[in-house]
Amino acid sequence: MHVADLLTDPSLQLRLETPTGTKRLQQEVARCAPMEHLDPTPFLDENVLLLTSGIGMNFTEQSIWDGYVERLARVPVSAVAFSVGAAHREMPRGLVNACTAYDVPLLEVPPTVPLHKIDQFVEEWLQAERLEQYDRSWLIADECARLASQGAEITTLLAAIHASIDEPLAVYDAFDSLIAQYPETATWRTGAARPSGPEVLNVNLPMGLSNPCQLSVRVHQSARELQTLLAPVSSILALQLNRAVAVDASSHQDMLRFVNRCVGWSESTRSDVANAFHELGLSRQAETALAVADMSGDHAASAWKLRDALHRAFHNVRVAEIDDRMIAIAQFPRDGFPAAAEALMRFTPALPLVYRGPVYTIDELRIALVHALDLVNHTPVQVIAPALGLSAVVAAAAGRGARESAERFLAPLFEHDDQRSSELLPTLRAWIRHNAQASKTCEELFIHRNSLSYRLRRIEEVLGVSLETLEGKSTCLMALRLVDLEPY
Repeated sequence: MHVADLLTDPSLQLRLETPTGTKRLQQEVARCAPMEHLDPTPFLDENVLLLTSGIGMNFTEQSIWDGYVERLARVPVSAVAFSVGAAHREMPRGLVNACTAYDVPLLEVPPTVPLHKIDQFVEEWLQAERLEQYDRSWLIADECARLASQGAEITTLLAAIHASIDEPLAVYDAFDSLIAQYPETATWRTGAARPSGPEVLNVNLPMGLSNPCQLSVRVHQSARELQTLLAPVSSILALQLNRAVAVDASSHQDMLRFVNRCVGWSESTRSDVANAFHELGLSRQAETALAVADMSGDHAASAWKLRDALHRAFHNVRVAEIDDRMIAIAQFPRDGFPAAAEALMRFTPALPLVYRGPVYTIDELRIALVHALDLVNHTPVQVIAPALGLSAVVAAAAGRGARESAERFLAPLFEHDDQRSSELLPTLRAWIRHNAQASKTCEELFIHRNSLSYRLRRIEEVLGVSLETLEGKSTCLMALRLVDLEPY
């Protein structure tokens, strides 16, 4: 309701006493406030219509009227409706001058119209507005619920809301990271630069979390009206966001069991891994994709966005978070595996993420998971894992007696270093780590090239292998990896 609406109703017989412009007459009226206090401002809310008969205002000094209206303008009130006839036979000239000076619309109420009639008129109008807003808000929520039931994603729901309120929208997580927005052309900041204030309305989504996600809306209209319109649909958005988490949560323990069996080469048989995979509710016949992301530190802000991206890319997703690692297994891509891979590779550039897919067997998935868990420790960005990785092969071999053999193979070096205080084992580690490059090895160990050559010859003598051959280098590499292998 606006001030101008009061002037258009003939039953109220109101007359505008100030030269108020059209823009000011479009000021919102929140409610009526009948007040006869000389300073009613402690009892007033913003945009109220002040109703008064001027009882006790028997002063003529312009400065007093100015002070009275100045306080009202500071609230600010939407207008003043002054009833003549009871305490004042005519409108006080000082009040007219003060309202004109402070651009507060002044409405004269004739003696034939009681103030409670204006109060009743405004309340009925506002009640009709509220009912209309409620109906509209539930229409928006109903449309979004329909879309959600068809598997629509967050962006699609935001588009439906935008079609009704015509304002840019965005969804943020608890870390002020942007999850989704509409339209895509709108610019939204994240983190500490995230906008706040009267130009942006932030609505907490009812998700049952201490730090919930928020719906942010650019405000170019009444914030109160927007809040009413968005209240029901915020629940739909929360449910849609929680959908991914609820699905993930229901399978979290199953995912933990599957991951532990995959990496536990010594304890878990192929049958154990296959049974754990079956408990996830995924198909043994379908092709499967795998993603492992580093969610430590600042990367945790991307958790919601990554979950949403996975569920947008695949129909079936299982997710678990273990020691700052998000591990996801997915099947049935919505637009094919290449499109799913491209979508995840476009994800937050600074997030270390390893993607592998598709794989076709339980054994291949097991190898791929172990390889991805190792690879994510060494990548600062998104990468597509190769079909085979040394770390996975080493882990697979460790469960079949190779680790014990590696310890016996390297035992002479351990004994040599203990008995003679030499550093043959650290030298071998550094040399292998630097791909058998002498210059980088010497630089790390702070030794001369001749010293390195002497140590390498002693290593060959102690281990009984030739470090000149690829087989000798590979044997030492595998042995060191097997001895250093730790369970995930």
